[in-house]
Amino acid sequence: MRTHERRSLSLLVVLSFSILTGSAHAQDADALRRELEALRQQFATVTASYEQRLKALGDRLQQLEGRAAPAAPAPVPSPTTTAPAADAPTLADLARPRQPFGLAQPGRVLLFDIGVSGDFVTDFTSPTRERRHDGTFAGRENRLFPREVELEFFGRVDPYASAVVRVSAGEEPTQGASSSRELRVRLDEANATLLTLPLGTTARFGLMRPRFGTLNTVHQDDLPQVDRPNVLARFFGEEELDGERGVEAFWVLPFSTYHELSLGVFGGDNEAAFGRGSLRDPLLIGRWRTFFELHELGGLQLDTSAATGTTADGDRNTVVGLGAKYKWIGPGSGFPVLTLAAEGLGGFRGVDTDSGGDGHVERWGAYAYAQYDVNRRWAAGLRGDWTELPVERGQEWALSPYVQFKPSEFLRFRLQYKHTEGRGAVERSAEELFLQGSFILGAHPTERF
Repeated sequence: MRTHERRSLSLLVVLSFSILTGSAHAQDADALRRELEALRQQFATVTASYEQRLKALGDRLQQLEGRAAPAAPAPVPSPTTTAPAADAPTLADLARPRQPFGLAQPGRVLLFDIGVSGDFVTDFTSPTRERRHDGTFAGRENRLFPREVELEFFGRVDPYASAVVRVSAGEEPTQGASSSRELRVRLDEANATLLTLPLGTTARFGLMRPRFGTLNTVHQDDLPQVDRPNVLARFFGEEELDGERGVEAFWVLPFSTYHELSLGVFGGDNEAAFGRGSLRDPLLIGRWRTFFELHELGGLQLDTSAATGTTADGDRNTVVGLGAKYKWIGPGSGFPVLTLAAEGLGGFRGVDTDSGGDGHVERWGAYAYAQYDVNRRWAAGLRGDWTELPVERGQEWALSPYVQFKPSEFLRFRLQYKHTEGRGAVERSAEELFLQGSFILGAHPTERF
């Protein structure tokens, strides 16, 4: 009996403990449910707050875009149409100076770049040409010579202007004789460009290569062939219009297609064409250039130029030019590249006649070339020249095939053959073989199209 009572008492204790434990678990579950529900309500409140803020910011952005949204770009007009007048800037927009550009990145010490370029040429020709000093590189026939070794500094002066300084050393012939074998160091360029002038104008002043024709602004190491075309060398000298002192301004006209107009006033220091060297009777140079993007068919650049000034003898000399350059680039990797270019010049010059009066001569010349870049390293081309002498009676033509090898953008080698036939004052038949090697150290500004 006592054993039975003990068992009943134990069973009652176990059941009571189980009931109490189950009640405690139920209370914990209810507390967790209440806490979870509170968290859900807080999350929903935060989500609604963020959605309201995002909607308010979106509405504000749409309002700002609606106020400052630019006009939709107009379709490119055909050559027979003009751009709509509504897209043209107002006079106030044109007269307002442009905002200055930002300077270099934070932490950069120098605001300019430094570069060195070297250009070495060998002119193989006959002993007769060497004896007469009438090769393409007169006085330097059958020799390897440094045509131009250049040290250049270029960059930003401040947010309103940039500048360039080029100092070169090269071997040049003396008048009517062979080269002295000495290097002549000279200041080629030193000019500043003002970038924020009104009317969309950019102007530069100092010592420069003026904007004339297609190749005048191209330096010796960046020419498409080893030498400059005969018409340019005859009309202006071996280095063309170089080292002119003066002021030049140019404008990009506010049209749907690219049009650049430049005008310069210089002293006229080119001895071959002008030589006056005085702003009292200045050399005036103007050029208009345009570019047409032909999409998958390539691009076409056209330019027309005019220069007029006074020669050292006090006579008026005017030279006009018309140039064209077409380039097609293959799809995908950007090769092959086909380049076609041509330029014609006409000279109108006053001269003294044998009777002591004033005379007038009219001379013409042109060149054309084609170049095919197979890939980044190899290219081949052919150039043809024809020109009259600027003053004397005579004319010459030349044919120049060439091949180019570029291990990289900073190293280039060329092999060029040139056959020249001259008549009149340049009676000759010349065979020449040019070897060229050029290199670049440091920074080097890229040449334009």
